[in-house]
Amino acid sequence: MKVGKVTWFAFRNAFRRKIVAILAIVGISIAITMQVTINAFTTGMDETFGDIFGELVGTFQLQEKDTPFAYASQLPANITQTIMNFENSSKIDSIATEQLLPATVNNYTDILGTTVFGSPMGINIRGIENLEEFSEIYSELEELTEGSSYFEFNQDECIIPYSLFENNSEVFDIGNTFSIMINTSYTYDLEIVGITSAGIGGIQQSIMVTGYDIYVPINVTNNVLHELLRNDTLNHMFHYTPFGLDPNHFKIDSPNVVAVRTLIDNSKEINDFIDDLEAYLEQQYPGKEFSALSLASALETMDDLMATQDIVITVVTIVIIISGSMGVIIAQLVGVEGRSKEFAILKATGWKEGHIIYSVIIESITLGLAGSLVGVILSFMSIKGLERLMSTSATGGMPFVPVITPVIFFTAIAIAVGIGILGGLYPGIKASSVKPMEVLQGS
Repeated sequence: MKVGKVTWFAFRNAFRRKIVAILAIVGISIAITMQVTINAFTTGMDETFGDIFGELVGTFQLQEKDTPFAYASQLPANITQTIMNFENSSKIDSIATEQLLPATVNNYTDILGTTVFGSPMGINIRGIENLEEFSEIYSELEELTEGSSYFEFNQDECIIPYSLFENNSEVFDIGNTFSIMINTSYTYDLEIVGITSAGIGGIQQSIMVTGYDIYVPINVTNNVLHELLRNDTLNHMFHYTPFGLDPNHFKIDSPNVVAVRTLIDNSKEINDFIDDLEAYLEQQYPGKEFSALSLASALETMDDLMATQDIVITVVTIVIIISGSMGVIIAQLVGVEGRSKEFAILKATGWKEGHIIYSVIIESITLGLAGSLVGVILSFMSIKGLERLMSTSATGGMPFVPVITPVIFFTAIAIAVGIGILGGLYPGIKASSVKPMEVLQGS
């Protein structure tokens, strides 16, 4: 008997018993919806954190040790040259210094919103000495939005992140004025000339966003520090003194942070590199101590979490297959019990036991594929629903976007086929074991 003929017969019979078919499809679709939704969310999370950590695993920031704030760090003016004399400097890809400011945002507090912890969002002023070197380390300035331009050095200009413009486009548009305000006692006005395509940037923001990064030429931060550190009746040094900081410790031309991008892509190796570099710098600058901010340790933890996540997903997938198979088995057994005469007639007219087993399995696979199609549609709906729910929640949305890849889609189909095979095998064997004479005689 031709396989095609048996296949067509099985396909037509799959939906003949409507209640049984509907029950099987519902069970499979629920299982597939769970599988696709879970995988879409985990894939989106993997891609998002993979991009963040993959870019920054070999990057770290050095600053003065035990400083209460990043802007309080004071690094030697020639630190980049000293780092490039390090014996392992061949592993360094690029290096850039920054000068940070102690900025507050009293004039923008009402429109900046809050962090996920409910605290007010801040403003981080990042003075850049070399735009090309900075862009080699941080990707946020690689591409600006249409109509933007990079700031000119020796000009009072700035570039803002897209996330700041997106939420307050009328206030923070190109050509508008952005005012740095420090302790309500001093302001410095800048012209907005550019908006980044990226919403956030920097090592700190890859972990948790607590403020908006404003990028300025280093002459701006020099000018502001010159004004803040003036020792006359107009001085604003009280911003430093309440925190126990000595204004005499600060220099106008000293960087606060030096960012180093290496060719290293291994978290353990980068930690060893940082330890050796800190020891070297402390030898070169007696009395100075340095500390590093690196994502290497976070990446190791993330790798462990991802491995655990993969195990959990595998277990969930196995449970889904087993539960889906049981649903199909029960549905098919009910159908087989009611079709014993049909199978008896088929055997009496020349069908072999293998033909009957094959036909029942094809029926189950057909139901499985139908269930997978319904499940994929339901998963799209559930993902969109969860995204809308999260966007209206107090957290302000998910930090990643769920992704349904071709692999997830074909995995759903493969699971449906697997459920069909497993769910149809036992009922098929039971159907093939009928004895035509007994069944037709009613015994």
